Amino acid sequence: MFFYIQIIIFFFVLMFMHELGHILAAKYLGLAIKKIGFQTKPYPHFFVAASWPRTNQEKNIYLFSGIIITFSLFLISLGFNFFNLKSLLIAFIIQIAIETNPFYSDITISVVSNPKKVKYGKTYGIDYKKEFSNYQFTKNWYIHFILWTLLIILLIKLYYFL
Repeated sequence: MFFYIQIIIFFFVLMFMHELGHILAAKYLGLAIKKIGFQTKPYPHFFVAASWPRTNQEKNIYLFSGIIITFSLFLISLGFNFFNLKSLLIAFIIQIAIETNPFYSDITISVVSNPKKVKYGKTYGIDYKKEFSNYQFTKNWYIHFILWTLLIILLIKLYYFL
């Protein structure tokens, strides 16, 4: 039972660190943070809502900051052999699978959001559903899906290797 509680605790810590990456990036880019919260759609997750970045480069810095934090913590944990705690590794596997999924993640938001259509200060959500429906099942989406699947397989193999 304690093992599963550890997974949940580590998972929430990783989610917090991911969102902290967005907060730090927003502050660095001078974006106003509008809201920090929790929502259940399309799946339960925490979020940071900030003013939309002015350029494509700022958008990518903001959106990929959470993933960079997670992968940095993953590499640090791997390098210092923290994965003796299997619960930590499982929490990372879950977090990375969620963060990189081709259905709704910072990656898909970055790919489908067109900075020319969204004026500064507004949210990407204005056109997200429409833009995502245009992206889903395209060649790029299938590439994303295949890479995501391979990443999950690699992480599961790592679990059995360590």
